[in-house]
Amino acid sequence: MISINTERFGPVIVMHLHGTLTREVLKELEDAWTDEVDAGPEVIGLDFRDVAQIDSICINHIFKMARTAEENNITLVIFDVFESLKKIFEVIKLNKIIPVMTRQQFEKVHLKGL
Repeated sequence: MISINTERFGPVIVMHLHGTLTREVLKELEDAWTDEVDAGPEVIGLDFRDVAQIDSICINHIFKMARTAEENNITLVIFDVFESLKKIFEVIKLNKIIPVMTRQQFEKVHLKGL
């Protein structure tokens, strides 16, 4: 199960994800993602603070989200990631495609002055 809460800060959208990212919740994630991309932000930050697990199908979907963000001139950032997930992201080189930051780094870079 997943819960997705969204906040808007001018041109920046933060999607707070709560729960486990599995194929069972992929449709909900895709719908929320599409809604936010359609809003035309400059930046979308995925808050992983409350995500302890992610399956391979959702990891693949995050690569797809990165492509969609690039096609729409949106900067996609993942922040506040558990160390175990951060290591997985490093192994699969997701961090080479999408910046993975701490919450403080995200706020300093993308929310400063908003």
